[in-house]
This record gives sequence, C-alpha cells and structure tokens, in this order.
Amino acid sequence: MRCRFYLKCGIRKENFPSFLMAFSVHTFETNPEGGNLGFAFHETLGEGQELYFLAKFSDKTPDPKGTSESVFGAIVESFLASKGNAYDRFEDALKAANLEAHKRKQNVKEPPEIVVAFFDFNDLYLSQSGGSEAYLVRGTNLSQITEAPDTEGTLFANILSGQVAIDDIVLLCTSRLLRIVTANQIVDTLSRSDFGEAVSLLRHELSGKSESDVLVTAIGIGKKDTSQSAGFLSKMVSKKKKNSLPDTDPMPEEKVEELPEEDTLDTDEFEEEAFTPEREPLRVKDILSRVRGIRNFKPQKNLLIIAGTVLIVFLVGVGVKFIANYESTDTKELREQLSIAREALVNADTFLLQGERNTAAEFLSKAQESVQKVLNSQSKNFRSDAQFLLADIQEKQLQVENAKKVSPQLLADLGVKNDNLEAMGLLGLKGSLFVHDLKQVYKTVRNIVEKGLPLSDKETILAGAVREDQNTLLFLTDTPRIIEYHEGLITPMSTEDDTWKRGLDIKTYGRFVYILDPVENQIWKYERRRANYSPAVAYNQGADLSRAVSLTIDGSIYVLSDDGTLQKIFRGVKADYGFRDLPSIPFSGKNIKVYTSPNLDFLYVLDPDNSRILVFVKGERFATYKKQVLFDTPGARDFIVDESGQKVNILTKDKIYEFSL
Repeated sequence: MRCRFYLKCGIRKENFPSFLMAFSVHTFETNPEGGNLGFAFHETLGEGQELYFLAKFSDKTPDPKGTSESVFGAIVESFLASKGNAYDRFEDALKAANLEAHKRKQNVKEPPEIVVAFFDFNDLYLSQSGGSEAYLVRGTNLSQITEAPDTEGTLFANILSGQVAIDDIVLLCTSRLLRIVTANQIVDTLSRSDFGEAVSLLRHELSGKSESDVLVTAIGIGKKDTSQSAGFLSKMVSKKKKNSLPDTDPMPEEKVEELPEEDTLDTDEFEEEAFTPEREPLRVKDILSRVRGIRNFKPQKNLLIIAGTVLIVFLVGVGVKFIANYESTDTKELREQLSIAREALVNADTFLLQGERNTAAEFLSKAQESVQKVLNSQSKNFRSDAQFLLADIQEKQLQVENAKKVSPQLLADLGVKNDNLEAMGLLGLKGSLFVHDLKQVYKTVRNIVEKGLPLSDKETILAGAVREDQNTLLFLTDTPRIIEYHEGLITPMSTEDDTWKRGLDIKTYGRFVYILDPVENQIWKYERRRANYSPAVAYNQGADLSRAVSLTIDGSIYVLSDDGTLQKIFRGVKADYGFRDLPSIPFSGKNIKVYTSPNLDFLYVLDPDNSRILVFVKGERFATYKKQVLFDTPGARDFIVDESGQKVNILTKDKIYEFSL
C-alpha cells in the first residue's frame, strides 16, 4: 500500500464493550442496468471483527460473480491466515486481493467499483477501487472517508483508518451519492429513529432523483431497527446472524439484608439512624419493621391504609399505561402484516444478490400479499407505510425480473402526412424506415416523412417483409398476392401456381419467401425467380400452427402463438424448443410479435398490452429469458431492432418512437 490516510472527521478514540458494537446493516440497489453485476458479501472474522465487501462490475466482465467471489475469498483467506495488528492484516489482505485480481485480469475488461470495510471493534479500515466511495454520518455532519487512488493497474492502493462511535452510520457505495442528493438530504433522511425506515427513505430518494445504478450498504453502529436488517452473503453465500444492541445495561442484583423480627428501635434511635450520613438509606421494609416499637402507633390499621393507597396508585398507573399502550386486535394484525412484508423484502434482496431470482420472486409475492392486506383493510392505520413498502416491492420485482423502464423519444410523426392514418406495420431498409397502413406505404428518413404511396386501390395490405440484398420490400395482400416495392417502384408479382396462398405474416430468407397460414396449419415457401415466383411448397411437417400470429427467421423459423408459446422449425421439421424462465407477468394475444435476424443473438417479443419488449437468449433447445424493457408509450403495433441489438423502433397509430435496449 502506498500510504495510510485517516478519517477526516475528528473521530476521537473511545473504548466500547463488544456487546455495544452491534451493527444494523441494510443493502439495496437502485435502478439496476441489467444482469447480475452487483455483489455484497460479509464475513465475521472473530469477536468484534466484521468484514464488508461491496462490488459493481462492468457489463463487459465475462464472469462478474466468479471474479467478485475470488477477490473476496482471497481477502478472507488472508485474514484467517495472518496474525498481528489489524492494520497489517488488512494491508496483507488487500495485497492478496490485488494478486487475485491480477490473475483474473483477462476477465476484468474495465476496473470494477469495489469498497472494502473492516471493523475491529470500533476501529475502521477502508479501501476502494474505481469510482466507489464511503461516507460517515455523525450527528448532523456527513464526511467522505475514502480517497480515489491515483495509481492505475492496482485494485487497492490506499488504506484509510479511523474510529467509529455509537450512532454513527457508515455508507459504502459503488458510486458517488453526492451527485444525486446533497449531504444535508442524506443526513436528514438517516436521522430517523428507525434505521430500517431511514434507509428505505434514502433508497426512495436515490431512485427518484437519478436513473443511475447504485449499490449501497448502510451500516448503523448500535442503531435500533424495528425490521430485520438486510441479509448479507458470505464467501460461501450463507446468511450471518446479526447481534442486537441491548436496550439497557445489565445491572448486578442488589443483595438485601432483612432485619430480624425481634429488632425494634425507639423513636430516638430511629431519628439518629435516619440522619446519620454514613449509614445507607433505609428501605421501606426496614422502616416499617423498626417503627413497630413506637408508642400510640396502631400498625395494623395504618398498614391497611398504606397498602390500600399503594394498591390504588398501582392500579391507576397500570390502567394509564394500559390505555396508552392499548392496541386493538385488528391494528396489531396490520402491524404484523407489515412486519412480514418487510422481512420478506429483506429476504428477496438477499437472494437477488445471490442470483436466486425465482426464490427472490417468491418472497416478493409474499411481501406483496401482506401489504395488500393492509391496503385492502377498512382501517387507515399504516396505509402510508404500506404504500411505501408496495413501491419498494414493485421496484424490487423489476430487479428480480431484470426489467428496466425507458422513455421512448419521438422519431417521426406520420400524422403530418395523413390525419386519419392507422399504421399497421414497420420495416427498416438501408437506414430508412417504412410504415404501411391498409393501403399505402410511407418512407421516413429520421424525422422526415414522405408522402404516402398507394400500393393498390382494391387490395388490403396484411403484412410486409424486407429483402435486404435486393433493396426491396415485399407486401402480402388479401387478394392474395405479393407486391414488391423497389425504390418507389411498385410491382405486383405472379406465381407459377394459379393463385397465391393466403396468410397473415410474411418473411424472407435469401431468395425465399415464407407465408404463415394458420388456417391451413402451414408455412408456404416460395422461391424468387427472375420475373416471378415458384409454386408454393408446404414447408411445415409437424408443428401446430393453428394459433400462430407471428414468425421470424434466422435460418430456422420461429413461430409465436397467441397463447405466448414458441415453436422452432428447421428444414421443415419441428424442433424440441420453447421459452424458458418466463417473467411473472405472461404475454399473450393476437397482437404480440416476435423478431430476430441471422446477426442477432436474441429473440425479441413485443407485448403491446403490457407496453414492453422481452429479450430471450437463443439457445439450442430453449429461448431463455434475459430481460425486459418497459416503455411508457401505449398502443404499440409493430417494432424492429437494429442489427447491433442496441436500438429499438416501435410503431403506434401514427408515430415512430426510438429507445435503447
């Protein structure tokens, strides 16, 4: 390590018993960009010794999970093998991490954002890499306690050390929080007595004010938490139990000496003892025992009066306390439901960081069920808390399903050429976009829309396709017939059959054309000849196409049905193929569409009813769910994806929008 820094916040040395150094820990991620790229680990190394590790990797990292586990594992193993003072052990552990990262440098295309924190009772040691940072919240002050290294090529170059105190909060972050919120906003948000609620509010602040993907671990020193703290993953991905701070210090039991029954004092003796400063104060029981010898005192009657008075005072006190603390059965049930929801959300966080998306989804379903019970109740109690929790659950559901929200940008308004346009299909060719309604074709170049060109006065356009190598568009009509469009020239085409086959979708591959015909349970294959098309060939040899609504081709033909199922046909034969790991919200209907090309590694499905595009990895036997993109533009009718797989255009009634995947 190059040098040692000290926390710049005037921390004084304080010695605390180990049972007071209890941590309440919460980890959360805002607006994840996609993929499992953020990791949080924790390991208890010994009494009072806690190690925390937070990492965020670039999406260009081939194996982020394996890399993070190997680096963290190297740190833990070094700690367990080394002896000496805490600073030297931490330094040795970071050297081991640097060595492990160097071994895996082929996997680390871009420097990761990592922050490591080691607590040795109230001594704190920190180091970081990349743009990660750590902050200390003490009272009304927030201080940044990390400094970015100026040495490239080394994961960890600096060590920062200092001491923490009870009620301090340490924030470990994979990027700079002060770009999103101010220091005062962080302090005000975390000043709440319930640490879990405070962290939840901080998460809302960060999510609402920035679309950045930020991973945060909040560590409250001796903080009270009504909800369970967020679980951490250890090196072996096992949850650790957290200690809790006792409400009061344990007090030694007082030994009470009782006077013998026969001991009595007269008045003079009592007064002398009562005002002797060297004597311990007398207890009530001792006083009552000693005054029995006083003349003219009626002990039984007065004892009854005293006892009655004490009993009345006691009952009044208990009654007041009972009324103050009274909670109806219904209110108690609602409180328990919120507690169940919070705990389930914490568990979902834990399993999501581990990559167990199905298990995380189950916990989120449980959390949502409990929150809905509160929201559906007649009582107004906890309604605000439930709404906050529901927002957290919905946000976490997006993370579990690797979903993100986008706001599409308007690319072209076709309404300027036709006020009554009802666009039906979208095609892309040589950098231009083409839109067709039932009769005409409109060419657009970015935001410039050309006048519509009629294809036929009597025919209705059902679907379109692109033959890229011939710079030609093909349109299937209801006659049935294929009409070609080439640089503004419209040509009705003939086939060697007496008539064309009917269908509802059309695609091309090389010189061949494929028409989807669910009525005949067939895909009709035509070959483009010099001046016309060949006779139709029945291509399908076994697939059930009765509910098919869309097809796409990359060498194999993928057919999407209105029930959301997928079939793959290769050389006419149905393959053993289908979707895998579908999202929790299904997709179906007559308007869903599927898209791919030979140059794309993914299948894309447009689900207009839910305003989203789902992305699936093309495999040998499955199209495996990868992510989904939610766009806030209703009424989508068609879409295309560029050849890089980075940009999407969607078509609505009379507009074209664009956004990035």
